[in-house]
Formats: sequence, structure tokens, C-alpha cells
Amino acid sequence: MAHENLTIRNLSSTEISVTRVSRFPDPGPQPVTIKNITNIKNLAHNFTSFVAKAIPPPGEPSSQTIAENAQAFSEEDASIRLPAFAIVQTDIKINKDQVVRLAFTVGEARFRVDLSSHTPAVHCLSPGTEHKFNAVFHRNHSHLALLSSAALGGWMERLKDETPLSLISIPGTHNTPTCYPALPTVRCQAVGPKQQLENGIRFFDIRCHVDRANALTLVHGAFPISLVGCKGLSEVLKDAYSFLDGNPHECIIVSLKREGRGDADDAKFAKVLKEGYIDKEASRWYLEDSIPTLGQVRGKVILFRRFTLPSDIHQFGINAEHWDYNTPDSSTSSRICRVQDFCEVEPATISKKITYVKEHLERSAKPLEPGTTRQLFVNFLSASNFWKVRCWPDKIADKVNVETLRHLAIDHVAGREQGDGSTGLVICDFVGEDGDWELVRLIVAMNGWIKKTG
Repeated sequence: MAHENLTIRNLSSTEISVTRVSRFPDPGPQPVTIKNITNIKNLAHNFTSFVAKAIPPPGEPSSQTIAENAQAFSEEDASIRLPAFAIVQTDIKINKDQVVRLAFTVGEARFRVDLSSHTPAVHCLSPGTEHKFNAVFHRNHSHLALLSSAALGGWMERLKDETPLSLISIPGTHNTPTCYPALPTVRCQAVGPKQQLENGIRFFDIRCHVDRANALTLVHGAFPISLVGCKGLSEVLKDAYSFLDGNPHECIIVSLKREGRGDADDAKFAKVLKEGYIDKEASRWYLEDSIPTLGQVRGKVILFRRFTLPSDIHQFGINAEHWDYNTPDSSTSSRICRVQDFCEVEPATISKKITYVKEHLERSAKPLEPGTTRQLFVNFLSASNFWKVRCWPDKIADKVNVETLRHLAIDHVAGREQGDGSTGLVICDFVGEDGDWELVRLIVAMNGWIKKTG
């Protein structure tokens, strides 16, 4: 049941003031038109998606529809102060047959948002201001989160050099390059590595095997990532290098693991990677087995190593070579990483996976205990089951991503004055589908806590 009064959460590091509340009659769903239908990208892929997009659910009209077809029937001035990262219970009532418009200010800059959809547009009414916002609205909870929408392509630039990597909330992707036509349990991403980087992703999870030419070919488990030709590691690294050349304030963590068929063991894999790829671009890589500060790794690729080393290779990336399989909470043998990777699910255990994701988000944000050292918290949102269609990667992402977004918007470190608010590394499937990067924005937004807590 929906709560009647609106709760507003300011997930930015700047104070916000709500100055006016207007109400509009709900114009209802948009009619089905040829334009609605032809704008659907993946009609053949998913008929359910077509229906959902062509016929929006009642109560979610567009801001344009409201502006063109309605005038406010109720307006009142307001004076609601939202300090940075504050949660404020208001007396603004949310009714299912109305759309609420909020006018708010940040300093002299003015903004407007209509609470008409899950991710309503925030309109800036002051051209030239440096402030930009996104919104996430959960009508069933009468909850609005406002977060900074500064460009995702360069979000690390705003963080201080002395910030340790373990303190940063970092969005990542699981089986990063698996965006090609492939077996349904192999494909895990909607868009490729280049587009992921441009939209805030800073952790790549890559699996390879050594082919007959001693090159590293991209795989997921025993299978190639594409049904239309083999793809190589060089392609992904080229995208990473090019991005960092254009964005030298950023860094990218690259997790590499040996999978696939063939006779090569970890020792062979390590030598091919080192000699054939990393040594040729050594200045671009951070290869220490320690958690760096951001200043140490700006413009670099950080090796996150998920394979064992031969005796003649030393100090070759962050040692993440082992954690417990199918774990809700496990540390690597080096203790440098603490991981949630509950990856084998049944339809009945998807809810358990969601619980484990939320618990690990809260562990990451806890204050550091006296006498303990920082760890990288690694939180996989991914899971699958080859034999259960409802547990294929896209189906799991439909559930887990939505619940993770809700948790971050409403519950993550809610009301907490201690701790750093960090999410750790949040490793996702199918982000960016149809241009939806709100989960990534919410993860990045949590870095405002670094400024809040110093």
C-alpha cells in the first residue's frame, strides 16, 4: 500500500530547497498510435516489452503530456529544506489520480520535476548552472530520490587524489564484452564496453582462454561470447586505452580469469597475458597487489587477477585468485577482497540472491573497525541457471537490478551518520538497456558521501 505523504531523499552533496508544490489531474495512459508502435526497438525480441512501452501503465504520463494537456488545479508555496544526503518526511500527499510537480532550488538555480513516472525528468529552469539532477520516484513507497546527474563519462574527476579505491562506489559489469548474439545464458550485457565506459562503468569482468595462436579469446564458461566470429581481448583493451587517453582522470579495474576449452593452465594464461598484452603497454597498467589511492591510478588500468601465478612471475595485480564458490559473503585468501557471488539460483531462490546483494551493500558502507584494514567489497548482481528459462541472465537482471535500484534510492545507509556510504564494486548484468543507466547513476551518486564524511 502506498504511503500517503511524500518522503524526499537528497542523494547529492548540495543542499536543495523545495519552494512550490503544484497538482495536476492524471491524464491517464497514452493512446496506442502508429508512432508508439514504430518507436519500439525490440518488438520481435520481447512482445511483453512491446505492450509495456506502447501502452504505458496508468498514472505514468510524460511530462510533455502534462504540460500540453493540463493546468495546475492546486498550487502552494513551500519551504522544505533538504540538506545534503538528508531524508525528509514531508506533508505533501501523493494520490494515485494526481501528478505532483515540485519546484526546487539549489542556490540561485531553479528546477522542476513532475512525479509522473519511475524516472521523471528534472527540468533545469536556469540555463548555465553547473548543477544537474536526475530523479527516481517509487510511487508505491511515496518516495522521491534526487541525485546529481553530472556527466557519467568523467565522474571520477570530482574525487580527491588521496581517496582510496576501497572507499569509492564503483559500477561494473559482469562478463563485460558479452553483448553479441550468443546463447541465452552466455549473453549478459545490452551494450558494448565502449558505451559502458562512456556511461560510468569502471570495472570490467573478462573471461578468456588461450587459443592455438597464443592469443586470448573472449569466452563465457566453455562458450565463445559471439555466434558470429571469435572476439579477442585486444579489442576490449583498445576500447579501455582509448577511453583513458580521452579521460585521464578516470581509471578502469579489469578482472581477468581463465575459462573456456583447451589445455592451457593458469601458468600459461599468465605468461600469454603478461608477454603478449601487458608488457607491451606496461605504463598503462597498475600491477601492485595493494589497494591504491585514486591519484596513483588515474589514467591507468588496474589488474584484478583471478588466476594463479607461475613461480617466475611476481607482483602481478591485485590478488583475487580465489573466493568460495556460490558465496553470499567470502573473503579472498589475501583478504584484500570481500565478495558476494551467489551465482547459482532457482526461481525460488532469486529473492535470496536479492537479500545477499542488499546485505553486502550495507557491509561495504559500515565504518571501518579499529585495527582492521580496508577491503574491496565486490558485489555481483548476476546469477543464472542454464536449465531454467526464468533464471537466464536477462531474467535475473530484470528482478535484481530493479530491487537494487530501489534499495539504493530508499534504504542504503538511510539515516546513518557514520560510515562512508560506499557501495563497493557493484557488478551488473544488462545495464544500459534502452538507454537506462539509472542504476549506474545511483551507485555513482553514493560517492557524495565521501565529501559528507571527509
